[in-house]
Order: sequence, then structure tokens, then C-alpha cells
Amino acid sequence: MLEKDKYLKKINFFIIFFLIFFSFKLPAENEILKLIDYNQSLKNSSVLILQTSEGSISEGTMFFGEERIRVDYSSPNKITIIMSEKKGAYINHTLQETQFFNTRKSYVRFFFNLLNNNAFINQSEISIFKDTIGIKSVIEVDESLYNINIVYENEPIKLRKIEITNGENKITIGLFNHTVNKQYKEEFFSMIDPYLK
Repeated sequence: MLEKDKYLKKINFFIIFFLIFFSFKLPAENEILKLIDYNQSLKNSSVLILQTSEGSISEGTMFFGEERIRVDYSSPNKITIIMSEKKGAYINHTLQETQFFNTRKSYVRFFFNLLNNNAFINQSEISIFKDTIGIKSVIEVDESLYNINIVYENEPIKLRKIEITNGENKITIGLFNHTVNKQYKEEFFSMIDPYLK
């Protein structure tokens, strides 16, 4: 009878252990699924941004389209950046000039991984708290490492801050006043040089 009692205690211990383990794991997996859904729902939305980099502050609006992202900076300079997964256009309205770049060779590619690629979240370090969710990831571009730190407000989930660090260089983007379900005309995300003569 003594052997049977020891065996039952061991089984009870393992049952309790698995119940506790899975009860903590399921809410975390549920939050990750909510996060993936939220990131995909950012398409056809906009958000006001406040960006700091090397002591300068820029203000503007970020627009998320189906396949492209547009950032219109209003202060201190009027600049527009339009990006797809493969290419981007940097438009300086003051100088009336446009430069094109390859987004795959830039840290900005993480935006598209975040919006379209569940693997980005699954391969990142995720911290879930009562009020916030944090994602930390590292990407390599041309043998340079970029640390990406993304902070979401939790309940309801909202993207609030993005930090991109490369050595001593750090860009911080604060996001607020989210607007969803916006419909954009196709030319809104056009990369055609508006100053082409």
C-alpha cells in the first residue's frame, strides 16, 4: 500500500505541475496571437509620430497601406518617405529632390516583417506585462547589428514606441492618436518623383 501511495503522490505532482505550466503558457500564447492580429490590422491606418535622433526632434504622420508605408514629416523639415518591401523613396520637399533606396538593405525592412511576417514575432524576445507588451529583436544589415525594441500598450493593444539602436546611434519613435480603417488612393503611396520635370 505504501508503494501505491508514493506512486499516486508522484502522479499528482506531475498533474499539478503541468496544469500550472500550461495555465501560464496559454495566456501568453493568446497575447501573442492578439499581437499578430493587431500588427496585421495596422494596414489602412495612420498614427502621429514624434521621432528623436541624435538630439533632433521630428514630428509627422505614419500611414500604413496594404503594401506600403508612408511617413510625412511636418517639422522641422517637410520630408516624405514612401517604402515597400523592396524599395523606398526619400522626398525632400524643401530642396525639391527625390532619392531612392533599397529597403532590404536598410533597417526599415523590419516594419514589413512586423506587419506581414509572424516569424518576426515568433523569433523575437517577448515580454508581457499587465500594461505593456515588449518585443526585442536584432537584425543585421550589411554586417551592422540593429537592436529593435517595440513597446505596445496592452488592453487594448496599441503600438506606442519603437527604438532602433545601432552602436551609439539611437532613433526613438513615439506613436499616438491612432486612426484605423482609412482608405487611401493608390497614388497616395506612389514613389514617382513629384518634382520630375
